Amino acid sequence: MSLYLSIVIPCYKEEARLVRAIPEIAAFVTPKGTFEIIVVDDGSPDGTARVTEELAKTHPQVRLISYKPNKGKGNAVRTGMLAAEGRYVMFADADQSTPISELDKLLPKLERDGYDIVIASRWLPESDVIIAQSRVRRLASRLFWFTVRMLALRGVADTQCGFKCMTRAAAQKIFPQVLTNTPVFDVEMLIVATREGYRVAEVPVRWVHDHDTRIPYNFRRAWQTLLEIFRIMRRHGVWRPVKVNK
Repeated sequence: MSLYLSIVIPCYKEEARLVRAIPEIAAFVTPKGTFEIIVVDDGSPDGTARVTEELAKTHPQVRLISYKPNKGKGNAVRTGMLAAEGRYVMFADADQSTPISELDKLLPKLERDGYDIVIASRWLPESDVIIAQSRVRRLASRLFWFTVRMLALRGVADTQCGFKCMTRAAAQKIFPQVLTNTPVFDVEMLIVATREGYRVAEVPVRWVHDHDTRIPYNFRRAWQTLLEIFRIMRRHGVWRPVKVNK
C-alpha cells in the first residue's frame, strides 16, 4: 500500500527536541492515513541518532537516515525529500516553531486546489506570530528578503519558513537540482520549481520563534549567505529575479 504522507525532519543536535516532536507529529497525522517520519541526522555529535532509534521502537513509522560529517541543512533536507515515498512530502523543523497542526492549511491546497508546492509564511498579514524574533533577527530576515527579492526571486513573502509540503513528483524533479547545502536552499528550491513550471501557494501559519536556534546570525554568516545567493543565481542562469508561479 502506498504511503499518503512523508514528513522529513532535518536534524543537527536535536536529541532533546525529538523526544517531544516525534510523538506530537505521529499523533496528529495518524488519522490522516499512512505516513512515515524521516529523521535525517546531519552528522550530529550528540545522541540524535540514538534517540531516533529509541523512538522508532514505539513509533514504527519513524525512519532514520544518519551520516557524518555534518554537511548542512540543505543537504539534510535534500537527502530526506529524495528518500521520501509518500504521495505528499514535506519538511518541518524539529523545534516545531510551526506546529504540525498547521499542516491542515497546506494539504487542501495540494489536494483540492491543484497546487504542486505549498509553503508556510510568517510574513503574510494573516500570519499568527506568537513569539517574535529579536529585533536584530527581524532586521536580518527582512534584509535577506529584500536582497533575495531584488536579485533572485519574487512573488513570495517568506522563503525561509521551515515548513513546506509538495507532491512527491515535484520533489523528485526539484531536489536533484537543489545543490546548495546551506540554509538558503529554499531559495534555490523555489527558483528550480519556477523554472520547472510548478505552481506554488503561500499560506499564513501560526509560528512561535525558538530562541535556541541552530542558525545564528552574524556578519560573517550574512556575507556567506550573500555569496551563496550569487552562486545559486549563476548556477541556474538567473540574471534578473524570477517570479514564482501561483
